[in-house]
Amino acid sequence: MARRRVGLFGGSFNPPHLAHLIVAEQVCEQARLDLVLWIPCHIPPHKDEQELAAPHHRLTMVQLAIEGNPCFAVSDVEIRRGGRSYTIDTIQQLQQQQPDWELMLILGEDSLRTLHTWRAPDEIIARVPLVVYRRPGGPDSPVDPRFLARTTFVEAPVLAISATEIRQRCRQGRSIRYLVPEAVRQYILKNQLYQGGLR
Repeated sequence: MARRRVGLFGGSFNPPHLAHLIVAEQVCEQARLDLVLWIPCHIPPHKDEQELAAPHHRLTMVQLAIEGNPCFAVSDVEIRRGGRSYTIDTIQQLQQQQPDWELMLILGEDSLRTLHTWRAPDEIIARVPLVVYRRPGGPDSPVDPRFLARTTFVEAPVLAISATEIRQRCRQGRSIRYLVPEAVRQYILKNQLYQGGLR
């Protein structure tokens, strides 16, 4: 029986928005994945993100965002683990728990260019191949050839939607309609997220 091809799609998802969904769908199709596993982090390792909504809020928003797509699922593996979320720890844990999965790591092109700064990058690429989507505004630094040898590039529509802008709009009382799924928009409003205080 063929192993399930599963793409790991990690991030803070603060909040998840339409560009995330479009990228995940395009990666799933072009890389012929059986499943895209969305993994909200507990605390981002590389940035002290401002206005980071509580983990349970971000997990719920991802669940709402991906509802109805049989090729998407969400994992709370990093949230349950706590602390700063390191990709290598997640890969090791999932490979142990799901030996029948053929894992791949989904990254934006900007993340590929900074992969050498991550924890245990050599072990990451030894354990899983990379599926990288093009993204605007990333650094122009060259990519380490070690990583390119394990990388498949996919094309996704470029949408100028950012979680930073969405949070700013929430603070200013401006509309975020059509930037996030409607269920996520309603959740943000109901829970008064990104209003200047952490909830």
